[in-house]
Amino acid sequence: MLPKAFVFFEYVYEGAVPSFMNNLIALLGSSLIASGFIWFITPSGLDSNDVNVISSHDIKDSLNSMLNGTERFSYYGHTARWNRAVTFPKLLEQANDLRITKHIDLIIIDPDDENACKFYASFGHGERNKGRKIQSTRDVRIELLTTFLSCLKINKSPFIEVSLYVTDKVSISRFDISDNALILTKPYQGDPALYFPKNTFFYSSYKEEFNVAKQQCKKINLDISEKDLTISNLKKALCEAGFQADYVDSKFNKELLKTSDKIEKPY
Repeated sequence: MLPKAFVFFEYVYEGAVPSFMNNLIALLGSSLIASGFIWFITPSGLDSNDVNVISSHDIKDSLNSMLNGTERFSYYGHTARWNRAVTFPKLLEQANDLRITKHIDLIIIDPDDENACKFYASFGHGERNKGRKIQSTRDVRIELLTTFLSCLKINKSPFIEVSLYVTDKVSISRFDISDNALILTKPYQGDPALYFPKNTFFYSSYKEEFNVAKQQCKKINLDISEKDLTISNLKKALCEAGFQADYVDSKFNKELLKTSDKIEKPY
């Protein structure tokens, strides 16, 4: 039957079948190799619920709910504006109500690193309609040091232990990590987020990435002698904490203290 078909359509039969079989074997072989590679790089036991996509409208609720009952919170990202405005007060309230210690670890951009601050300022945050606009290196430094001052304030609680680290690396993503979940977000309004529940492959992997990153960062001293900060002693306090602060002047101090007195949500 097959030879007659080749004769009818005026095809040369000799060599056609071997060529067809060779192509078929090659196709099957490549498929098996591709399947094996996918199996090799995919973690065993990975479930579809290990990764969840959160719409931009639900990110705030997810960031809040992940804090319920957690004893440790970690952040690896940029300025931690959301954390000082929302995460800090909620963890402090829980700690005071339950009389248990909450641990907070933050990794933010180093305000002393001009290149890192300048690069982060180019992300396009000026389009936000809430909180301070970030359009320059100076704006970024104000935000970062406002987070530092917020850490000093919440660290005064007997039920809160804060560790602050700074990095000269700028990532487009940021991690919020609790005992319940890890949420990966980007600094653009409207973008979705990724949600990784605890006890999953990606939760453990990104949590370990945070620990590795923390070991490569500079730790900021939050146990400074200056307790009541004013325009006159703020720069001294920054230097004692470990910042170079050679960009700080009286005008900068005034703006920084004003910003720290009025903590606003970024969205």
